[in-house]
Amino acid sequence: MPALASLVGSIMVDAPVSAEALSPTNPFSGVQSNSLYVTLALFIMCVPGIWSLVKRAPQATKKRMTFEVPGPAAEGAMPLDDRARQIFRYFKRYNYTVKETGEVITFEGIYAADKGQAAALTFYIFCGMASVALVLSILVPSVGNWWYGLTAVSPAAYAYYMQKGTRPEQFKVKMLTSDDEKTTDITVEGDKEEIERFWKELGLVEKGKVYVKGMLDA
Repeated sequence: MPALASLVGSIMVDAPVSAEALSPTNPFSGVQSNSLYVTLALFIMCVPGIWSLVKRAPQATKKRMTFEVPGPAAEGAMPLDDRARQIFRYFKRYNYTVKETGEVITFEGIYAADKGQAAALTFYIFCGMASVALVLSILVPSVGNWWYGLTAVSPAAYAYYMQKGTRPEQFKVKMLTSDDEKTTDITVEGDKEEIERFWKELGLVEKGKVYVKGMLDA
């Protein structure tokens, strides 16, 4: 027993705990420096991503798709002239004008800023700035919860999107009939959302795919 007491006493003497490590004012007590460096690195990588999100939000997401419809030789197919008029009526309905004609027809219209998308962007920026404030409150605790004041800049994202979101947009259409005139390809290029509205309203099916009616479709 005396030997055991002597061993315990030796451990307590040889391994003292620093007062700094036990200090409740030290926010990094028990935290490894490697963890702090990783946190700082993530912080540095995420901040530019927030600005990139704001900057890219008003810009169109360009996409190209090809749809296949029955050609002139197919039984019951819509004549090409009627198909062309159908496409022209669609763009006229959404206030597009013909900018260029030829093998590829270019329509141009004004894309209005979407308030719903602006609100979603504001929410994302709010969450991003809150995450930044959390990291800063750990790295620089002397400022305390004042770091969360950074979330007040999130409404600026709404204003930026509404200012830049209304923009001229171009939509290109090309029609090409196969040699046997059994099928006609309609190739379009433009904003992803506009393409989706285009094929839904005109009842088109992407080439090589089969449309399966969903349960919620009318």
